[in-house]
Amino acid sequence: MASRPRILFLTLYPASVASPRYRVLQYLPGLEAEGFDCTVASALTQAQYTSLKKPDVRAARYHIAETGNRVTQLLTASQYDVVFVQKAVMSAYVRGMIALLRLHSPILIVDLDDAVHLRPPHPLRGTVRAIEDRAQTEKLVSHADLVLAGNDWLRDAAAQWSVHAVTFPTVVDTDHYQQATDQVTAFRVGWIGGPSTFDYVLDMREVLEPIAEESCFVGVDAPQVSWSGATVIPWSEEIEIDAIQSFSAGLMPLRKDDWCRGKCGLKALQYMACGVPCIATPWGAALDIIEHEVNGLLADTPDEWRSAIDRLRDPMERQRLGRAGRATVESRFSLNTTAPLLADHLRSVLQRSNVS
Repeated sequence: MASRPRILFLTLYPASVASPRYRVLQYLPGLEAEGFDCTVASALTQAQYTSLKKPDVRAARYHIAETGNRVTQLLTASQYDVVFVQKAVMSAYVRGMIALLRLHSPILIVDLDDAVHLRPPHPLRGTVRAIEDRAQTEKLVSHADLVLAGNDWLRDAAAQWSVHAVTFPTVVDTDHYQQATDQVTAFRVGWIGGPSTFDYVLDMREVLEPIAEESCFVGVDAPQVSWSGATVIPWSEEIEIDAIQSFSAGLMPLRKDDWCRGKCGLKALQYMACGVPCIATPWGAALDIIEHEVNGLLADTPDEWRSAIDRLRDPMERQRLGRAGRATVESRFSLNTTAPLLADHLRSVLQRSNVS
């Protein structure tokens, strides 16, 4: 083995998607400084992802492209000391991929930040479901030398198949996410995310439609916002923090199902790191991050959401909860804390496997 351990990160999506940015890419400078050589290979290139995610493109084209890329990447995996699979091997669970991975990966680390053991990110449909391996996550986790789970519930799920599962929360870079220097004047409730999770906001239409002109949605497709008056901003990494800093309150609605239980609370962390108080559904990781009325607010029913939003019209209350939220992220969900921990996990796995 080379003096610098070589890590191959297999991400499910390119850098425009939050999951690889926060679970892999933000760690690379620190890992390189700690003596690791890091290579990232996405199942699709950014250009492929942008082209193939369009609504009018058949899903088969997406899966064919990611399969071709991933097979090529797995055939080179034996050149590395560690293969780090982020979320899943591919978005569809095609039979034979785990066998190929096992054949070529000397040490395997699996990172879970969604409930992908329940279903594939993009299930196969029709007759091609015959080649789908629904037990792929179970097989992947059972063969892993380490499983990093984004919350305790995911860790407990992974522990059914692995004795090497640990909680490794999603975090943000608190040197990058900062509180706004200028005080927000006009009241604005905001949400940031992607089109696939905007349905949770649509569930709150009766709450948000009456305050549409005070609402801002970042990262959603404009036609999805079915009421007029709201501000819709296309997502880009360049505008992300400025947009959050313009919020008076950040929203994180969830559905009370197991898929949302597997979510890792990134929205809440982004808001709170910027000193913006978060209102969240009391479910899953939100309960690990937010202490009601201490560093944020929890709301379940439409009346509770309305009450929480109205409560944050008070600038002093926003300031109090915003400061406490920022302190929570700095102490428990900061890259400054978890970056050295990830390096320690990697070294521990290498030592345990007699590679270093």
